[in-house]
Amino acid sequence: MFARLQTVATRPTDAELVPMIADMVSGHPGSAGLALLAGDDGSGTLLSLWLTREDAELASERSAAIRGTRPFELTRDAIYEVDADEPGSAAGEEPAVAFLGEFDGPLGPARVEAARFAGTQRVAPVLRTVSGLVRILVLWHPTERRMAVLHLATSMAALEAVGEAVMSTKLLPGEDPELLPGPDRITRLQVTAYRATAPTPK
Repeated sequence: MFARLQTVATRPTDAELVPMIADMVSGHPGSAGLALLAGDDGSGTLLSLWLTREDAELASERSAAIRGTRPFELTRDAIYEVDADEPGSAAGEEPAVAFLGEFDGPLGPARVEAARFAGTQRVAPVLRTVSGLVRILVLWHPTERRMAVLHLATSMAALEAVGEAVMSTKLLPGEDPELLPGPDRITRLQVTAYRATAPTPK
């Protein structure tokens, strides 16, 4: 699966656009879900999931064919591979908030291996028990060798509990803290629309 991460500095203020954009994008061929996210600074982020890289690449062209030229300028537009997609204890519920952690590249092989090991062997088992956590997505950009982690939760309290759970874990034998410095940037966002999977054809 692939993820396309797009950001605008100033998101549209028309509330009716949010469900319209969500329905339009999730209706494209190959759609596997999406999250529309709003920052406190007025920015907006669309994380869309796709079954193939081609569908991810064609998404904007398909949207333009429906609604015309994009009415706002993107400040970021990148396609990632989905490295991990884990359901939380609240899988199936509607997320209200999100945490986005970004690891700038190029990440060396040792750091990537350490991050993947920590995520799957130490962090994920703990996070599965946190109440209110809907989903965890880990994204990998193979050419620029950078990563991003998205936590979707039902409330800010749940999101804070996720952070506390991560910090409470102890390094496993063989883990090197020098290879696990944490994300370069973290952002907390409101979830304005969420589609877990592509809608079922009628």
